Amino acid sequence: MLSLGAGTQSTDLLLRALRGEFDTRPDYAVFADLSNEPKGVYRYLDWFIPFVDKEYGFDIQVISFNIYQDCLDFLDGKTKRSDGIPLHLKLHNGKRGLLRRQCTGYYKIAPVRRFIKKNWQPGEKVELWLGISYDEMQRMKDSGRKWIYHRYPLVEKKIKRKDCITNFKKHGLPLPIRSSCTICPYHSNEYWYWLYVNEPESFETAVYLDERVRHYPGIDYGECYLHRSCKPLKEAIQDIINKKESLQDPLPELVDECDGVCST
Repeated sequence: MLSLGAGTQSTDLLLRALRGEFDTRPDYAVFADLSNEPKGVYRYLDWFIPFVDKEYGFDIQVISFNIYQDCLDFLDGKTKRSDGIPLHLKLHNGKRGLLRRQCTGYYKIAPVRRFIKKNWQPGEKVELWLGISYDEMQRMKDSGRKWIYHRYPLVEKKIKRKDCITNFKKHGLPLPIRSSCTICPYHSNEYWYWLYVNEPESFETAVYLDERVRHYPGIDYGECYLHRSCKPLKEAIQDIINKKESLQDPLPELVDECDGVCST
């Protein structure tokens, strides 16, 4: 079983497996879609899923949710619980914090495990492949379940992210853009700037949510924000634009990481 994050590493991992570069290949691949990726990710998947089906006879399963709408429904009182995003919190006393991260477990890990169970025979151990590259070894984690073993084939072969990029070019294949929810509070300034420039509609939806979360239900001791500066996103982006000469990577990483499954 391979957990496809739709980013560079997990996509390259699947292609390497289908080409026979490892001792075996996964029986399944599943993409947990939160309906909040950059539009470029969906354009890539529209090409990639038929490509692996045609070239390798391999089927990618897509499990869809809508984390953005779920957040709005919670803010509107339409739902009573939120397995939501880790918003930045500015307390009334000036201190800062972070709300508990629940989205990864609810929208990524749990759905993949439910899918596994549908294709799992009791008593069998499932090998779950994750696209963590050798230069990101710190993201490796055990599954916490006796019946699921996490395997990291890219780490086993000491394949780094730059090697994945080179491999796409070697085979003449288009390179995926980074996969990540557009509303993720872990975004770096580089990512927010990239989103603002390249996908203005996605950025505006993030701005709308940011304005809505300021007085988050149940949080009466501070205000919530999407940007780590604890400023409104539409103000934070202006600060970023004014200092854009200090930005480093046009395709930036997240500030933190969602348990190694969100954006690989």
